[in-house]
Amino acid sequence: MSAILDEVRSLISEMEPNLRATRHHLHSHPELSNFEAETAAFVAKKLRDLGLEPRVAIGGHGITADIDTGHGGSMLAIRADMDALPIEELSEHEYRSLNPGVMHACGHDGHTTTLLGTAEVLCRLREKLPRPLRLIFQPAEENVGGAKRMCDAGVMDGVCEIIALHGKPKLSVGKVALKVGATMASADTFDIDVIGSGGHAAYPHLTVDPIVVGARVVSALQTIASREVIPSQPVVVTVTQFHAGTAYNIIPGEAHLTGTYRTLDHTVRSEMPARIQRVAEGICAASGAECRTRFMSGSGPVMNDEGVVGRIAAASEAVLGPNSVEWMAASDMGAEDFAMYLDYAPGAMFRLGLGDVSNLHTPTF
Repeated sequence: MSAILDEVRSLISEMEPNLRATRHHLHSHPELSNFEAETAAFVAKKLRDLGLEPRVAIGGHGITADIDTGHGGSMLAIRADMDALPIEELSEHEYRSLNPGVMHACGHDGHTTTLLGTAEVLCRLREKLPRPLRLIFQPAEENVGGAKRMCDAGVMDGVCEIIALHGKPKLSVGKVALKVGATMASADTFDIDVIGSGGHAAYPHLTVDPIVVGARVVSALQTIASREVIPSQPVVVTVTQFHAGTAYNIIPGEAHLTGTYRTLDHTVRSEMPARIQRVAEGICAASGAECRTRFMSGSGPVMNDEGVVGRIAAASEAVLGPNSVEWMAASDMGAEDFAMYLDYAPGAMFRLGLGDVSNLHTPTF
């Protein structure tokens, strides 16, 4: 083990300047979900330069490449995401985003670079590896659509285990954070239309005010987590948009609410649409308004496999030293469509420490 680790470290040291340049290039040229054409072309060329034969345009701009080690056995897949976010970057780095209003604020440029570096190391050591590998470069993680499309296209065929990493601000550099079981939440969305009857703002008694009714709906939805779900099951219901009205002196006829609900349990997740619908329709009916609800399923909870987590922990300590693994005490209510790959094979996502940097999804990350 020590001999191959020394070889890996030597290779990484040799590759570091090029990897740094790769990351800076990707950071300067971010692309939103489903628009990762240039990023995908860049990744595909890097893989071809390694002598691999990437499959491209999978589920949009997705890419896979297999590394044949010359040995049989179960295939391990390693996944990275490639898309950026609609955020204007606020930094003075020379490699800051060149695309106005788009930024790699979640670190997917780092994830992609890490997997490209991993690919190079593994290609150079392929004869010493005990099992075949598949590299998965995924589009559209931020809108939770890319993983499903790639799985539907067969990228998990033949895969027996899958892993992924995510950079984690505030976790010390050289640390890995891990958790067995539910480590991230499901993410589903809802739309609620409150249909009242509008009129002059001076005569509210002649209207059914959808803004007032909508406000009651927002407040009542919070009782689902606090009063309808067992406290040991974390649930988040968040209204993220409330749109209504066109003028100071007009009560509108409709209000539109959107939001998300997050859970860590498949049963609780399946019950949430009926609960949200019942609360919204009940408030509207009591107020004389009509209600329309729509729900869209996203990704399920990320359920880390115990065996895979154990191997990641052992590898982390072998590479980074004793006490390099921090065990997460609680699950993260953020979501990751990596969960969809876990419907096909056991796997795990781990967090890699980024140190004292800005939080994810902020313009200074």
